[in-house]
Parts: sequence; C-alpha cells; structure tokens
Amino acid sequence: MSGSDKTVWSLAIEEKRRLEIEREDDGSGATESSIIFVGSKNAGKTTIILRFLEREEPPKPTVALEYTYGRKQARGTNMAKSVAHIWELGGGTLLTKLLDSPINESTIRLFASVLHVI
Repeated sequence: MSGSDKTVWSLAIEEKRRLEIEREDDGSGATESSIIFVGSKNAGKTTIILRFLEREEPPKPTVALEYTYGRKQARGTNMAKSVAHIWELGGGTLLTKLLDSPINESTIRLFASVLHVI
C-alpha cells in the first residue's frame, strides 16, 4: 500500500505501534493521551469526566472550552504516571471553532478519541 493509499485507520495503527515501541525502548511505560467531550447542554459531559477522575465534586455548567487533566499510575507498579488531557466543549456545536486550540498539527497524535455525549 503506497503512502497515498493508506486510510486514516491504517495510519493510526502504524502510529500506535511506533509509540508502543518507543515506550518499550525508554522503559518508562508512561503515556500521554487526550480526549475531547462534546455534546448537548446538560448531557452529562462534566459528570462523566468527574467520575473518570474519581473526583467527588458537584458538576458545574461548562462555559466554553475547559481543560483538566488526570495522572494515574498502574496499580502495583513503580512505572511512571500516565497523563490524560481532558477537554470539554460546552454549548454543543456552536463553539466548535474553539477546538482549533487543543486539536492542531502538533497535538493530534495525542488524541485517543473525541466523545460525543447526547
């Protein structure tokens, strides 16, 4: 398959394999990923994020584009902590232009997914 014939999925698989090899080489086991939550107002985006981060605080309305992060270490290991960059877009699709900030050419490799909450 030539470079121009590759699909987004095949490129993503190649990149994932390359990053796994790099992690094995440095021995740290640390990873860094990003996820974006978008969805309708009052859909529960913040609630999902707070549960994922194991935070016991009441959710608040998202104003525009909000950022938080979480760090976790695999249980029972001495490996470096992995970092999750979490972006939340309030206002449904009205504010999608704000996503140009977290998603750009230099950061796209970090994104694990974009989650749409309805």
